[in-house]
Amino acid sequence: MAPVPGWLVHRLMGREPLFDRPEVIHDEASFDREVADDFLEIGASGATYLRAEVREVVLGRLSGTHPTSLLGGYRIEDAAVRELAPGLLQVTFVLHAQGRVTGRSTLYRQSGEGWQAVFHQGTVADAVTGGRSSPPA
Repeated sequence: MAPVPGWLVHRLMGREPLFDRPEVIHDEASFDREVADDFLEIGASGATYLRAEVREVVLGRLSGTHPTSLLGGYRIEDAAVRELAPGLLQVTFVLHAQGRVTGRSTLYRQSGEGWQAVFHQGTVADAVTGGRSSPPA
């Protein structure tokens, strides 16, 4: 696979963390544009969330009926973007927020709307190991 162009890395990383960036998702139409119909999330708790559930929470944050998840700010480290297949990119990063560290991964698929999130996972990580529970195989 060829390296992902720098402008595209910058564009995708500028969306993350996707569901906490009101400049990216600010209403129903922007959510629908940014998130694929078949989107799935595995949260830091290990629970699986369908697109409709995530949409309800994200739009609820915007309207004030759901609490903001990253109140107090956040920091992103170790960001990377790689091509998994033509038209499918993976964004990975470590998120420091709310007294915990999570390893994050978002898959973006190219569509007629541009790049849409199709999958996201957040996993609570140990800050000392940088998210690795054991050395890589």
